[in-house]
Amino acid sequence: MIIYLRAGGQLREKLKPDVDHYTRKVEIDGEKTIAEILKDISVDSAFVALIHVDGKLKDLSFKPSDGQTITLQPPVSGG
Repeated sequence: MIIYLRAGGQLREKLKPDVDHYTRKVEIDGEKTIAEILKDISVDSAFVALIHVDGKLKDLSFKPSDGQTITLQPPVSGG
C-alpha cells in the first residue's frame, strides 16, 4: 500500500520529501496507524500535533487507505 505524507516548515525537513517539496511517498505493509508509520520512517510523532485527511482532522491512531494523502501539522510555537 502506498500513501503520501505532506508537511511544511521544520516538520517537512524531518519528513524528507521525495515526490515534491512537501510530499513523501511511503510504502507500507498491511494496516498501520500514522504513529506506527512515522516511527517506521524515523519521524518522532512529538513533532506532529494533528493530521488532516480528506478535509477532516484525525489523530495519530488513524489508519490510512491506499493512495491517501495525509497532511501533518506541527505544534504551534512562539511567544
